[in-house]
Amino acid sequence: MHMRVRSFFPFLPTLQSYTRGDLRADIMAAATVTPMAIPQAMAYALMAGVHPQYGIYACMLPVIMAALWGCSRFMAAGPTNAISVVLFSTMATVSVGGATLASLPEAARMPYIFALALLCGLIQLGMGLARIGDLANYISHSVMVAFGSGLAFLIAGSQLKTALGLPGAQPSGFFPQLWLVIEHIREVNPWSLGLTALTIALILTLNRALSRHFPSILAALALATLAGMVLDVRSRGVALAGAIPSIIPPLSLPAAFSLSLFRDLFMPALAIALLGAVQSLAIGKQMAGIRGDKFDGSQELIGQGLANIAAGLTSGIPGCGSFTRSAPMVALGARTRMASVFSGLLALPMLFVLAPMISRLPMPALAGVLLLISVQTLDLRAIRLCLVATRVDRAVLLLTFAATLLLDLEQAIFVGVLVSLLLYIYKTSHPRVIRLRPDDPLLRNAPPDMPPGVAVYVIEGTLFFGAIHELERQLEEEDREPARLVVLSLTRVFWLDASGAHALEQFVERCYARSLPVILVVGSRNVRDILRRTGILEHLSAGFVADTMDQGLQLASNLLQRITCRGDDCELPPAAQPQETASGPSPTPR
Repeated sequence: MHMRVRSFFPFLPTLQSYTRGDLRADIMAAATVTPMAIPQAMAYALMAGVHPQYGIYACMLPVIMAALWGCSRFMAAGPTNAISVVLFSTMATVSVGGATLASLPEAARMPYIFALALLCGLIQLGMGLARIGDLANYISHSVMVAFGSGLAFLIAGSQLKTALGLPGAQPSGFFPQLWLVIEHIREVNPWSLGLTALTIALILTLNRALSRHFPSILAALALATLAGMVLDVRSRGVALAGAIPSIIPPLSLPAAFSLSLFRDLFMPALAIALLGAVQSLAIGKQMAGIRGDKFDGSQELIGQGLANIAAGLTSGIPGCGSFTRSAPMVALGARTRMASVFSGLLALPMLFVLAPMISRLPMPALAGVLLLISVQTLDLRAIRLCLVATRVDRAVLLLTFAATLLLDLEQAIFVGVLVSLLLYIYKTSHPRVIRLRPDDPLLRNAPPDMPPGVAVYVIEGTLFFGAIHELERQLEEEDREPARLVVLSLTRVFWLDASGAHALEQFVERCYARSLPVILVVGSRNVRDILRRTGILEHLSAGFVADTMDQGLQLASNLLQRITCRGDDCELPPAAQPQETASGPSPTPR
């Protein structure tokens, strides 16, 4: 019963072990991240084509639900640029009553947005309950390192225009943003650049001079805001955060359900749900890897689904896990999931108390914070490890990193996941077949009177239908070397299906046709049961099957001492003749 309660309320273990030190660290992190999250949410709402207040509402109850029912202790959910772009595209393409959502008045359009968030949440909740989130376990470390590094570059690139105070519209994509800087380098606003540099310098100075638990980012933003007010930077062309509506999020009702509405909204909701799921799983696994935490992708999808359901019922836009809010949680020393909970709780009172200050917040100061965070999130040690480990890791790292910079974020995520799955399939479909040398440690207990001519093979990997071609190719290459007897170890095979059993049977038949007895070393009970059900063990008989390598070598020694050979013709003793299979007698050695 206790385990069932914990499965319904995954945050209970956190509350049971919560300490005063955890409380202080989490509140400090939340108090710093929340003032940054509110202007970001406003920008993402504008990007989605809705009023900024709907982005702010998505920073409250949805963030709390995702933190409580998710898995990652550092994951901070909310509106994101990728989801906002998809939402904007949806409103421009989905029609209701012959008119697109984008063309409807706001009062008539928002119920459909809320319905979209609700349907998206239900899809993600179903994915989590179906344990689809376990696919996150197949995302390789190289992909996660590349994805995190690419996101750091994307965040930095997206802030260059604001940090430098450049004119013109903000382009999408890292390289177009970089080209904008190069093209307009002579139009840099020195006041914007000065505020960006001042904010970064203040954060670094406060971090060195004071305790790392001190909210240096919040203090730096306050000082930058004060400096901006004194110097009247708005009149000098510096952008400010702007006015923020300070009202309690009203309850919202999605549009009335109908089959036609469901048909119109299902595919956009599915696209947002899949994008949010993949992005949340990728970021969640990245955050878990920083502190060595376990990550349950399905539980995270449940949390994200509940968060979007809450967004649809409290006037919010859909969202997912946010790297720009999760990374600061780690950098600021947050300890538990309660940091994100406090961030959601603080959003409303902070909205009332700090609304005047946030409205005067210079956007270059916020850009300076994000630039510094993007640099701090680069894991140079992990990057170097992937570059020097193997050629496959290096190729995966560079491919995913390039995709993150060159493609849309959702496309880059899908590329990374696809590369991980292809890499997993490649590894599992290429079992290793190794012929042991006489000095191998596995042969250290071989009988001292072992006759020559024993070929010992070890198969490593999963033997299923996709691996059979590779297995047979390697076995054919290996068994060309002359031998009088073959010992085939399956102790490192952890799965075997009918195709794998058939391949082993064919290999045994080929060896018998060449007068080569075969001894199988089978350590796994699961593999032994499959070989027994397929009849291979009965075919070999007890004298040709061993539980350990030492037993197999002893059987090989005893058997070779009983084989009589005249030239190229060898005869087995009668007790060692192989049995008949269900399909007929096997070819016996001459």
